[in-house]
Amino acid sequence: MDVSDKSAADATGEHASPARPASLPRRALVLAALLAGCVIAYALTLAWIDVSTAPVETEFGTSAGDARVRLYLQPIQVDPVNDSLQMRISMTPNPSLVDAASTAADRDFLIRITRGKQIEHVHIGAGQPLPEVTFEFDLDDGTVRDYPLDRYVSAMTLAASERSQDGTEVPLPIRVTVWEGLLGYTVKAQQATAQTADELQLQFAVRRTGAVAFFGIAIYGAIIVMVLCALVIGSLVFIGVRRIEVTLVGALGAVIFALPALRMALPGAPPLGVRLDVLVFFWAELGAVIALCLFVAAWARRGAKP
Repeated sequence: MDVSDKSAADATGEHASPARPASLPRRALVLAALLAGCVIAYALTLAWIDVSTAPVETEFGTSAGDARVRLYLQPIQVDPVNDSLQMRISMTPNPSLVDAASTAADRDFLIRITRGKQIEHVHIGAGQPLPEVTFEFDLDDGTVRDYPLDRYVSAMTLAASERSQDGTEVPLPIRVTVWEGLLGYTVKAQQATAQTADELQLQFAVRRTGAVAFFGIAIYGAIIVMVLCALVIGSLVFIGVRRIEVTLVGALGAVIFALPALRMALPGAPPLGVRLDVLVFFWAELGAVIALCLFVAAWARRGAKP
């Protein structure tokens, strides 16, 4: 009996040993293919999102030599929940004037700022310091539900005029400089067709920076991977393919609490209920709970007795 058992074991070993080295190259090829696919996907994502875009200053309106009024526009804050863009509008001095009085207005004039259906009037008196005002403009053609790929459009109309001696309003040529940078957002300005020749209408395309969009997508992808791993562990233990290891209970429980922490770590802190929450986060949290329940049910049924 001992000889026959040993012979059978030897025969089994002879057939099994060649299969083990043969599977090693195949696994190495699969691993290399997975890593190459991740690198290609990462490169395509970077090319699509364009994370290297840097903010710049753009200028609109009349030429620098003909401008009688110079304005500098700087976006301060974007509130996608309330669909508003906060913009600081500053009047800058004529660069040809280098004396101390260049920071004060040299005439009385009026600046009209149209935002939606409202028209704001900024009066500047001769000798007064050049003003700086802040207004909120509506964000249109977008919704925060599309986070992190949400995009918006905002518009404003600018005009300047002074009162002549006979009491009529004389339009003044305007030159506007726009800073297109904002933390977490990219603001691209372009000139649109105004209703009258003395007005300058600008449109702003607002979207999140490539880094924010990439990080948001990566976080939701990590949530999917974590819940799939949890479901694999719970399902294989429940059906009896893998043995019960009680230490995995802590890992599955940690996933349940880690998913909300990942979700709330998203840049911009979007409110719960965006489309990716419905497509990813909500079912992932439910899946993590189901995975833990499957594992506990298998442990209660087949776990080691005291």
